[in-house]
Amino acid sequence: MVEMIIYIAALVLLVGTVISLLVWVVRASNQVHVRNELVAGIEHALSLMANEIREAESVYTPTSVSGTSQLSLQTSNNVPALETSTYVDFFLCETRLCIKREFQAPQALTSEKIQIQNLEFTQVQTGSAASVYITVEASYLDASQTVQATVSLRFYE
Repeated sequence: MVEMIIYIAALVLLVGTVISLLVWVVRASNQVHVRNELVAGIEHALSLMANEIREAESVYTPTSVSGTSQLSLQTSNNVPALETSTYVDFFLCETRLCIKREFQAPQALTSEKIQIQNLEFTQVQTGSAASVYITVEASYLDASQTVQATVSLRFYE
C-alpha cells in the first residue's frame, strides 16, 4: 500500500511538471505571436508611410493637432483630375494610424487590434535633402513596441 501511494505521488508530480511545462510553452508561443503581429502591423504602416514620404515633393512643418502629431506632404502621386499636385496627411485617428488624401476620407493604416499610444514626426534638413524621423509607440494585448524610422524625400526638380 505504501509503494502504491509513493507511485501515485511520483506520477502526480510528473504529470504536474509536464502540464506546467506545456502551459508555459503555450503562453510563450502566444506572447511571440502577439509581438510578431504587433511588429508586422507597425512595419506595414511604416512601409506605406515611407513610400509616400519618398515620393513627396515637399513636407510641411509637422504640426500638433489636439496633442497628436501630424505629417502633411505635397505630392504629385494620385493627383485628382485638373490638378498638378495633391496633399497627403498622416495622423492618429483615435488609437489608429491614419492616412488622408485630399478629397478623400481618412483610411486606417493599422488594425483595430493595435493601439497607437504615441506618434511623432520630426522634419530633418541636411543641406538641400529633407528627411522625416518617425517614432511610433504601439501596443497589442500585453505587448508594446516602439519603432523609429528615418525616411528621405527623393523628389528632384
